[in-house]
Formats: sequence, structure tokens, C-alpha cells
Amino acid sequence: MRVPIPTVVTLSISVALTVWFVATRKMDFAQEPTPEEYVQIAEQWELNKPHIQPVNSVASQRAEAHAQKTSQLVANHLKKNTEHYPEIDPKRLPTLAEYGILQDKGSAYLCRYATFLESEGYAQHALLAWERVIDTTDPNEKQRNRAIRSIMRLKSSLPPLSSSAEAVRSITLHVGASISDAKLLEAALESTAKSIEKASGGLIHTKTNISLAKKPHKQAASSPMALWLSRPTSLSGKSRQDTMPVSFIADPNNEQALASELHAGVYAIVRKNLTQKTGFSKLPERPINIKADELVQFHITRLMWREFFNSIKD
Repeated sequence: MRVPIPTVVTLSISVALTVWFVATRKMDFAQEPTPEEYVQIAEQWELNKPHIQPVNSVASQRAEAHAQKTSQLVANHLKKNTEHYPEIDPKRLPTLAEYGILQDKGSAYLCRYATFLESEGYAQHALLAWERVIDTTDPNEKQRNRAIRSIMRLKSSLPPLSSSAEAVRSITLHVGASISDAKLLEAALESTAKSIEKASGGLIHTKTNISLAKKPHKQAASSPMALWLSRPTSLSGKSRQDTMPVSFIADPNNEQALASELHAGVYAIVRKNLTQKTGFSKLPERPINIKADELVQFHITRLMWREFFNSIKD
């Protein structure tokens, strides 16, 4: 049986009023709560209130954390700046082997010291310190790349060390090839020789020599070639000492490709000689993402070039 809507509404209101009357008939809404009731209400609120951190408390905690972080950064900065570094005598010209005695302190220390020298305006000293990162320590890839970038930057803006401090040495860059026309090879060989002189800071004067086969093959798209270096073993220059040659195949009609292969060959020869005959840190194998002329000019330090010259005689 369906109950009429007016009856449902009347019954709902009656039930609500009855419940309200029974629950509040003994309450006095006009009378102020007693002190005991205030305490009870406060305690009840404290137990049931939501645990929300005040906004000013969150801000103060963030400020405190920021202050601690800033304080730590300042402490680290002061620690680095108070690190003991060798004093610089601005009146004395640095030697090519300057700061080699710091190798035991490691590459990280030398990186910081080189940065410090740059910040103090001692660019020539900083360049030497960056070079020591490469040739006397065992830097990781990040440290080596940082040193290389610094050397590239400083070398382009600094004059070479005084020529009176270091005697000029002479080497000859040899290429043997079986080609009929050596004009492009001569140009590529000459540019490689200039790269060596520039990379060594003017310490090594480089001559060139091309040996062609008596019966050269027809000029092909690629030809086998051999590259090596030599130095005189006497003051008269009548006798000489040669390095082991490296062989490669290149296009004799492409001067840029020839120059790239010649630079890569020079790097390989220097790397091998230094590894076998000196105590320098080992140079890495040729990275594929670096130009060959940059390997010769910036990855081999000036001190390495000097000692490479000496190693040819051994």
C-alpha cells in the first residue's frame, strides 16, 4: 500500500522534533558553562583537534634549513680558500716543470690550485698547473676535460715562456709514400709541423721530409703511408735517431684528410714514446670525438714535448 506524501512529511517532522526534545529537554542554553565544563571542553578539543602545523612554524623551519645550507656552503668555501698553496714569486719566471713536485697531492688538488692561480691573476702559472694535472697525476675524465679546456683558453691568450729559459730543439717529421704527386702531402705535412712547434710553445723546431717510391703506383683514391720522427744525435747533425713508424692509409688528393691522419700519427708516436720511456701519466688513446690537431696542440703538454724529444735519443 502506498503512503501518501503529506503523511510521510508529517511523520518525518514529528520524529525529528521528538528526538530533539528528548535530547535537549534538560539542557539550559541560556546558562554560561562552569569553569569545570570549560576545562572539559578544552581537553576534549585538544584530544580531537586536527594536527595542522601553523604556517609561521613551517616558514621558520624552511628558513632554518636554508640558513644551515648557506652556512655549510660558506664553510666549504672558506675551507677551500684557506687550503695551503705554494706562494708565488711574481718576479721569478716559472720553469717548464713548475709544480711537478705537487703530483703526490693528486689531480683534484692541482685543479683547485690552478683555479686559485687564475683567480689571483697568475695566468702563466695557472697554465703550468693545469698542464701538471695532465702529465703528472692520474685525472679522471671530468678533471682531464676541465684541464684541457683551461689549457686551450690560456694558451691562446698567453705568450710562450721566454726562449732564453729553454733551448730550441730540432726534429724532423718524415713521411714515406708511394704516390706520384706529393703537393698536397707537402702542404699537410707542413701544417702538422707548425702544429708541433705551436704545441711545444716554440721549444721544438720541426723540419719536414717526404720519401717517395722510385716507381710510384698510379694515384689511387687511397694510398698506404708511413710516418716517423727523428732528431740529430750529434751537434753536426750528421747522425740521427728515429722513432718507430706508424702506418696509415689516406687519400693523397685530400689535404684535410692527410693533415688529420698525420696529426693522429704524431699523437700515437708521442704517446707510445712517453709511455715506454718516461714517467709521465699515460695519455689516453685517441678519442674519436676530438680533432686530431687538438690532440697534438692541447692534450700533449709543453713539458711532454720536451721530454719526448729527449726520449728519441734513448
